[in-house]
Amino acid sequence: MLPIILGGEKVETEASVDVVNPANGQVIDRVCVAGREETKRAVEVAEEAFQEFSRLPLKDRTKILLRVADLIEEDREKLEVTLSKESGKPIRDARVEVTRAIHLFRSTAEEAKLILEGKTYRVDGYEYPPGNERRLVFSVREPLGVVGAILPFNFPANSFAHKVSPNIAVGNAIVVKPSTSTPITSLMLGEIMYRAGLPRGVLSVLPGGGETVGSEIVENRKVKGITFTGSTAVGVGIASRAVLTGKRIMMEMGGSDPIIVMKDADLGKAVDVSVRARFEYSGQNCNAGKRIIVHESVYHKFVQEFTRKVKSLKVGDPLEESTDLGPVISHNAVMDMERVVKDSIQRGGKVYEGSKPDHGFYFPPTVIENANLDMVAMRTEVFGPIAPIAMFSDVEEAVQMANATDYGLQASIFSSDVKLALKVARELKAGAVIINDSTRLRWDSLPFGGVGMSGLGSREGIRNTMLTLSEEKIVSVDLS
Repeated sequence: MLPIILGGEKVETEASVDVVNPANGQVIDRVCVAGREETKRAVEVAEEAFQEFSRLPLKDRTKILLRVADLIEEDREKLEVTLSKESGKPIRDARVEVTRAIHLFRSTAEEAKLILEGKTYRVDGYEYPPGNERRLVFSVREPLGVVGAILPFNFPANSFAHKVSPNIAVGNAIVVKPSTSTPITSLMLGEIMYRAGLPRGVLSVLPGGGETVGSEIVENRKVKGITFTGSTAVGVGIASRAVLTGKRIMMEMGGSDPIIVMKDADLGKAVDVSVRARFEYSGQNCNAGKRIIVHESVYHKFVQEFTRKVKSLKVGDPLEESTDLGPVISHNAVMDMERVVKDSIQRGGKVYEGSKPDHGFYFPPTVIENANLDMVAMRTEVFGPIAPIAMFSDVEEAVQMANATDYGLQASIFSSDVKLALKVARELKAGAVIINDSTRLRWDSLPFGGVGMSGLGSREGIRNTMLTLSEEKIVSVDLS
């Protein structure tokens, strides 16, 4: 049974949870889970460790991050297999995720020297307050304190890296709550952090429930900031409680990203990119292309080619190199997808379903033709391998359909007319608009997040996280 990591110490608890391989339903391992008391203790330990860690020179903190990246690289094969087994992510995609985590730690070490350097202000340019000509005014960035990080199930390595590495660079202590569906990868990374020389107490990794570990992180006044990735319903609940105690928040929530295919699009590219954008990791990505909106003049050809491409996807064991789609994360996720398909049929959709294995938590790659805004698939975030394809006749209708949800994470436009694409991009309610490429694009150093119910507080990204979860302090010196 795997213990929790409480301030660097491995602690066994009375409560535990089975971590199940969604590809076959078999138990991978049993993991201890923390409760309120363990979480409270982790916060206290973190607060104590913060006092000294926050004074550690930046060069020493970044050396730890670089050492973490090296150790992940040494252990990458074990991490990749573990990630694939507990998440159901195809091994090829698991390799990409671990590679990104390595780059995140290294990039953070590089970015920190620039982002945390502070500024000098020319106050002698201001008339008021009097005497500015004799003052030196500058700003410094200081760590926030103890930060809580709540991770999603779908990126246990990459999300860990995104939330932990910038906080370590800044000098914060951090308490991590991984998903109980995919906690093993995060526990392995927590061990690596301490092997890399992280001082005791600075990091805890606490698998556990939202009502226990999550609630304690949100409500504990010693926690000064929260970085969260997950569903909109959970994120809004966390944010509404966190602000009551003055916490800084970074809430990266759900998405229902539209892909708009214009009549002059490169149809072959649009099909290839859209299939990957929708079905990568069985559609369980927040910035998956979840709704496809195609001009009427190319609609039937697009559907035909898209469906043909979907038929060629191999659904199977995530550990096999040739697998394109693995399972969804749980039996509940399978039932959610079944309800979405049933609703689509009832509302006039024509459904194509691919094949799937008979075991595990698999759902077949599914295409819904004749999709419309009455369908659940076109109005909500569907976290699974279902691709609704709707038709539009003019640009205004395409924009209206794309904006017809409460979400606004990312969007894609396929068109040969760049001016038209830029015009449409201005009308879309989204945190990012990608022209002639996938909604899945993300640059780890740049801001990532959305509008509406896709995000609250500051956006995530190496630079943004360091700025949001640190304090800017103005210092004025009278030189007279």
